[in-house]
Amino acid sequence: MIVNKSEEMCYEEELTQDVLEIITVFSARRYGSRSHKNKKLIERMKEATQDDANQAEADPTTE
Repeated sequence: MIVNKSEEMCYEEELTQDVLEIITVFSARRYGSRSHKNKKLIERMKEATQDDANQAEADPTTE
């Protein structure tokens, strides 16, 4: 719903705005999923390094 629409847009302007909105939505989804994927990767790396540190503490002969 458009509130306070002051001037009428011509067909080309409206089409251009719609295309830009579609591109914006797909870009946001793409980068959002990439961000989520990277966060999970970073979390797994932190867990792996903590596991390695815990193993090193438990077995001091590995150093």
